[in-house]
Amino acid sequence: MYPIHNSVCPIIAGWGAVSVLGEKLKELGKNRPLLVTDKGVVAAGIIGKVGAVLDSAGLPYAVFDGVQSDPSAEIVDEAVEAGLAFNCDCVVGVGGGSSMDTAKASTVRLSGYEGLTRDYVLAVPLKLETSVPVILVPTTTGTGSEVTRVAVISRPELNKKWSVHLKRTTLAIVDPSLTVTLPKEVTANTGLDALAHATEALTSKGHNLYSDYFAEGAIKKIAENLYTSWSQPDYREARTAMSIAANWAGLAFDDPMCHLPHAIGDAFGCHFHTQHGHSCSLGLPESLRLVAPVEPEKMRVIARAMGIPLTGDESGEQLGDLVAEWIYDLMRRMDFVSLKSMGIGRESVVACAADVASNHLAGYCPIPVTEEIAAQVLGRLYDNYQ
Repeated sequence: MYPIHNSVCPIIAGWGAVSVLGEKLKELGKNRPLLVTDKGVVAAGIIGKVGAVLDSAGLPYAVFDGVQSDPSAEIVDEAVEAGLAFNCDCVVGVGGGSSMDTAKASTVRLSGYEGLTRDYVLAVPLKLETSVPVILVPTTTGTGSEVTRVAVISRPELNKKWSVHLKRTTLAIVDPSLTVTLPKEVTANTGLDALAHATEALTSKGHNLYSDYFAEGAIKKIAENLYTSWSQPDYREARTAMSIAANWAGLAFDDPMCHLPHAIGDAFGCHFHTQHGHSCSLGLPESLRLVAPVEPEKMRVIARAMGIPLTGDESGEQLGDLVAEWIYDLMRRMDFVSLKSMGIGRESVVACAADVASNHLAGYCPIPVTEEIAAQVLGRLYDNYQ
């Protein structure tokens, strides 16, 4: 038997689903939402669309658009102050993972916890009960943050990315129409981040039957639709499939958690300030190659979901090679940028090994991640994707 702790929040999904936001807030008895987002989402016209929905419902709202990539605890505090100034009674996060994580984290202080956000964002995540409702509206197809309890927040004064675990999201609204304005680079980065979520959930030490099914389904949808959504941004069916895949991947990893690729992603984000999905994706192929010998059947599930032809006689090592090369091929086809082409040297990459090994997510890897093993994986990922 597998203990399953995941308790799914209500999810409304479909093309144009954001149109129900106003009525759902009224059903919750809330009428003063704070919209938490970033300036790119505002510039894309998405906040205008959300605002029009709230205007038609007769609901006043305030906008905090100061979210940045890998948001710091101080940015979360700025969002809190904006919410307090407006006397908000709920928070609506609109955007990618950074905006949704900021929205989730802001509910800590808005729920009455004293002090500053940094007091609650720690190396070993706290699990806090929050009372302020948070509604999350993703505009990318990668993070899955709309259905997870974790909020990842940076502590730049420590050069760390830590997290806090919160009460379940009140409502997730997954509207694929909000993703069509994504730049191709963001489509690639976030789509591969979703693939990382799903494959890490499937190979995590804490996987369960529930997470396995969502992970496998997400991998299959990503394999069939990510490149199409990258190469044909207006293709509605592919965008819809990727929105659902990202959501399923979020449902998959929320309980078992991610492992080595996300530990690598956290280290790269702190040291090189690379985008989260980009960082995690770079760590994915070699991490899966590492765990393949001890998780051969999981790797077989991943390979089949990716559509890789198999004979049925492959060893775990062979399956790891096939999966890693499949991911590298997809990255190349989507013009995925290598660390070397960004001017980052191999020595600097391998020097992240201590941070990777000490990251709490590394503990979910089915192979113990020592500093030596982390250094080997980091060196291989640098050498094998240039």
